[in-house]
Amino acid sequence: MDTNRPRNLLLSSLSPLIIEDVCAAAELVHFDMRENVIEPNKAIGYVDFIESGVMSLVSVMDDGSQIELALIGREGMLGLPLLLGVEAVGQKIACQVDATAWRLNAQDFLDLVKRHPELGEVCQRYAVAMFEQVAITIGCNRSHSIDKRYVRWLLLTHDRCDSDNFIATQGFLASMLGVSRTGVNIAAGALLKAKLITYVRGKVTILDRKKLEAATCECYFAMGKSFENLMNISGLAK
Repeated sequence: MDTNRPRNLLLSSLSPLIIEDVCAAAELVHFDMRENVIEPNKAIGYVDFIESGVMSLVSVMDDGSQIELALIGREGMLGLPLLLGVEAVGQKIACQVDATAWRLNAQDFLDLVKRHPELGEVCQRYAVAMFEQVAITIGCNRSHSIDKRYVRWLLLTHDRCDSDNFIATQGFLASMLGVSRTGVNIAAGALLKAKLITYVRGKVTILDRKKLEAATCECYFAMGKSFENLMNISGLAK
């Protein structure tokens, strides 16, 4: 790992000494799209500081249906429950866009938190930021149209990608947004007609980000402002 300046915003906000200690214990791992990184109700064995790509925090119902609660990119980490003494939770985390992360096993992470209180404080603040994102997402899903929620999702994903292109099938998006595939098709069709995106064989290309920002709801901006206020770290928005 480059000990000078990790791309992960949590790690890069720490002092060089802490980064060096994290580096000594971490390894770079890769995750494929749709890979489940944390399974519901199974012990969490690792903490991952995301370096690239996108993860989804997903709630899974008894009938197998799913809905996305939050997105995680290089501004965040996986394995937060371990910080609170919790070894398993009922949600899963799945890789949405191929990702890399700096991985620590659970005990190494907890030892580092004891050695470096600053690391624990940054992670605790991020836990609150995640709670805020989940709360805003739930409110958005209840209050706003599919069109605006679809654009919000595109912007949040685009923020966390290194490219204007990413894979997002309509079926996957319908599942993540908790809506019908027909509704997603209609929302995507309106953006295609307005030439804000292209969509070919499951690949989305962002053509006009400024107009997308004008087409979304206030929840997208609320998430960014909340993160910056809580973390005192510049957000990801392009």
